[in-house]
Amino acid sequence: MAKFQIFTDSCCDLPTDIRKELGIEYFPMGVVKDGKEMKADIDWVDYTPTEFYNWMREGIKLKTTQISVETVCNLARPYLEKGIDILYLGCTVKLTGSINSYNLAKEILLEEFPDRRMEAVETTVASALEGMLACDAKRLQDSGKSLDEVMEWVEAHKSKYNYFCTTDTLTYLKAAGRVSGASAFFGNIIGVKPVFISDKFGNNLVIAKARGTKASMDMIVNGIKETMHPEEKDYAVVLHADAPERAEALKERFQNELGIKKVYVGVMGPIVGITCGPGTIAGFCYGKEVTRYEGDGIATK
Repeated sequence: MAKFQIFTDSCCDLPTDIRKELGIEYFPMGVVKDGKEMKADIDWVDYTPTEFYNWMREGIKLKTTQISVETVCNLARPYLEKGIDILYLGCTVKLTGSINSYNLAKEILLEEFPDRRMEAVETTVASALEGMLACDAKRLQDSGKSLDEVMEWVEAHKSKYNYFCTTDTLTYLKAAGRVSGASAFFGNIIGVKPVFISDKFGNNLVIAKARGTKASMDMIVNGIKETMHPEEKDYAVVLHADAPERAEALKERFQNELGIKKVYVGVMGPIVGITCGPGTIAGFCYGKEVTRYEGDGIATK
């Protein structure tokens, strides 16, 4: 059976230690600040999370760029040279066109390595959901599953990764074109905390407007409770955009109220952070399949 290497991208928000432990690679995207592009580094080497989110608080306009063809070629080529195929689990196309860059690089590289394979799955998710999906795919690979078997599993299960998120304002999501103007207007009323999710197509949808931080956190806890299968409470993830105290409080509620065995807490990476803005808090889990949403109600099966 041919060997293959799993790649994801800067939207996965996977901590360095987990990526290294499992052997997952990622294609970095870019962040543009003051006209200068730098790496969207989820290892936070060139700047700290607090520095990054303070730029946003100070009103500095940050932009994102998708993966470049050159980046894919440079990072994938060493594996192809060793006879190792590539599987890219990419962020939802609703947030980035990076998978298009990957496919362009694929055309170039397969001319050099016609006997190799470069596959991609558009995950329809982002942030920790993308990271969780990559980790689960890697564990399947390590259990002996082939490239085709892992791809088939990802396609069949990707809509079962759920998140519930709240932020101080929808201004950043609106600026990035990730929510409607009407949703952003209602989400920016003083004292109102919007709660949003991702549907099965990767769209961000505002499902509720909570009155205050506590109410929004209650909605995240209840959302995870209703979505996570009772027999699958091994782990969940909490991410924050430079709001560590609220993240720790949400972790404790997941453990104490929901009985989740392990809750990983981390920082939202640069790409997702630019989209959502400082102060964002989100809970992530594997659970019921997301199908569609109606009004403020969550429709799952």
